[in-house]
Amino acid sequence: GGGTLPCCADSQRLLCLFEACKSPLSVAQSRMPPREEELVGDEDEEYDEYEEEYEEADEYEDEEELNAAAAAALSSPGKAAAADPQQSEDEQVVTEEITEEEEEEEESEEDNEVAQDWSALRLIPEHDHITDILTQLKDEGRKQLTVLLLGKSGTGKSSTVNSLLGEKAAAVSAFKLQPDTDSSTTFLRQVTASNPELDGFKLKIIDTCGLEDPEAGDTVNYTALQRIAEDIKGVQVDVVMYVDRLDLYRVEPLDKRIMQSISETFGRKIWQKTLLVLTHGNLPMPPPGTTFETFSDRRINLLRKAVRGTFFKPALPAQLVENSDACKTDPDRCRILPDGSRWLVDLWGAAADMALGSKPYVWSKRLSKKANNNFKWLIPIVAYGQVRIYDICQWVEVQLLVHVKNVNGI
Repeated sequence: GGGTLPCCADSQRLLCLFEACKSPLSVAQSRMPPREEELVGDEDEEYDEYEEEYEEADEYEDEEELNAAAAAALSSPGKAAAADPQQSEDEQVVTEEITEEEEEEEESEEDNEVAQDWSALRLIPEHDHITDILTQLKDEGRKQLTVLLLGKSGTGKSSTVNSLLGEKAAAVSAFKLQPDTDSSTTFLRQVTASNPELDGFKLKIIDTCGLEDPEAGDTVNYTALQRIAEDIKGVQVDVVMYVDRLDLYRVEPLDKRIMQSISETFGRKIWQKTLLVLTHGNLPMPPPGTTFETFSDRRINLLRKAVRGTFFKPALPAQLVENSDACKTDPDRCRILPDGSRWLVDLWGAAADMALGSKPYVWSKRLSKKANNNFKWLIPIVAYGQVRIYDICQWVEVQLLVHVKNVNGI
């Protein structure tokens, strides 16, 4: 009876030591950065949780930037301006005037750009419908429509450019064996029609390279994204067309990483001016158990879900296109999809609605969200600590079992 109490006390101490060794392991695991497959996996719950954390991080960073700006304003020589309300108001007026002057300079630079005559417009079978849409834009005070195309290689960006222009302006390659030499290519056309209401209207289309890296495998071409951002700096983009294929069954992890990288490079606001354009819309034989409409809706919803988050839900209107010369036509020679819709007319109409719906998107460096790599060096240290703590936990567990067996006389 006298030896039982010390043995129980020893067992309790060993149990406490075991729990104490396990707790650092759980803490270390909670501080480890999420694995890449957890961020881009197909599990919807994990992806939604990541999006929610991404939203919270954005709000936290925005609040940090505002606090830092306020602190800088108080600690800088601007204290005198803060003390003098009249001076502060004067400085604000000056800042607004400078911003307006910069916008006017950018508009004047766009006006001074040399545009080619859009003679191919008259040759497009849907010419009358497109002219009506452009006239509507000019009636609303628009002198130019600027379209930016983004997406992977082989999705049909360049072919869509050629369909919009009605000419073989952009080079089309079926296979991408090496990265593009140019990050973006700009096509600027000016309407010289007999109609004075439309004469002088300009169309600017910015075609971009594929956003994946063909040399490094299934990875995002971050360099190309940054170069595209620099190319469109200060450009007022009316419509962003994110181009993908209709005849695919799922959104790959690479697609999700590209969408995430677009948000980080251009800011999530770019999706509010984005139109989903799905090429290869001539789907003569949809998968068994589906129709053209149901399969198209499913594909569109998958892409929207990959972009949207818990608190971020841009509209992302979608349009189906078929750039092939084998596309069917109606009696008016307008190109149509299997459901009979005139896809080029609908595409132009959706682009005009997007342009008139809100202010143009303008990229600046402050919109980019760069990853914080300051603590990457801690990853191997934390991993090594995890292994060592796990070994200690295993040793304590063994010692505890041995001690219990000795106490019970087993």
